[in-house]
Amino acid sequence: MPLRVHAQVGASTIIAPEFPEARLREALAELGPAVRLSYGRTEEEFEAALAEAEVLLLAGQAPLHDLRRRAPRLRWISHTSAGVEWLLALDLPPEITLTNASGTHEPKAAEFALMAVLMLNNHVPHLVTSQRAHRWDPRSAGTVEGKTALILGMGALGGGAAGALKRQGMRVIGNSRSGRPHPAADVMTRGRAFRDHLHEADFLIIALPLTPETHGLIGRAELDRLPRHAGVVNIGRGEQLDAAALAAKLADGSLGGAVLDALPQEPLRADSPLWDAPNLIVTAHCGLYAPGDYGRRCLEAFRANLIRWLAGETLRQVVRRDLGY
Repeated sequence: MPLRVHAQVGASTIIAPEFPEARLREALAELGPAVRLSYGRTEEEFEAALAEAEVLLLAGQAPLHDLRRRAPRLRWISHTSAGVEWLLALDLPPEITLTNASGTHEPKAAEFALMAVLMLNNHVPHLVTSQRAHRWDPRSAGTVEGKTALILGMGALGGGAAGALKRQGMRVIGNSRSGRPHPAADVMTRGRAFRDHLHEADFLIIALPLTPETHGLIGRAELDRLPRHAGVVNIGRGEQLDAAALAAKLADGSLGGAVLDALPQEPLRADSPLWDAPNLIVTAHCGLYAPGDYGRRCLEAFRANLIRWLAGETLRQVVRRDLGY
């Protein structure tokens, strides 16, 4: 019997064009009769496929309540995003394996983090703020060589950023839950020990998954430990950083600048203080998205995992529900 795989692509998600039906069928064609693929864009198509689906490839969101009744054969959900906090909140049946797209963003994350650090180092947020105010206020800087980046999260995103910054001659202090050594980090710290190094950071980069441990991790107290000239980059999740505290410090000049790709609410509310905060650039959570390449990398990883599944081998990119990522 062929493995029943259903691909559900949310009609409203910005990544929907990455997963057209023809591209999916082409990606899985080499598996031949071992896989039977169905494809849906509507809730009606989703509901009809659930009764037989054993594997669900999910791009965007879908109603996943009461899966034991609606999808009795389902054993694996592969989500085309690294962030799966909304899925974990659903209390999925424990017999369903959950995988994500961790690592898919790594090449673009490395470039984006480097870009953000170079912008902050060269005072681009300040110069943009001055331009909006019709104010001529030149400010120059040296190179980033020898400066220190403190990176919270050394997975695919943070690790990619660390490698890119290290190649520019920067000193990298890494931080992760385990504190395991990383080839691009000069120093590795574990858990909340990063606080002891905030005063050393010319740049703080947040590249963490959103979990109960990381929610609200960077507040006013942590921001106050940074040097006045320091810059903040968030490519993790907006809920990890106190946006109001950040805006206040940018307004009073006690922080050098910030580049935020992850925001506390998306889209950012019209009355958010972040819109008008000085020395801040907001990139609307699109900085790590590489059109075309993103879908290709997701499907390559999914196809490789399908081959492992069919062979009875261990899947990669498996989400640890106890850790939240």
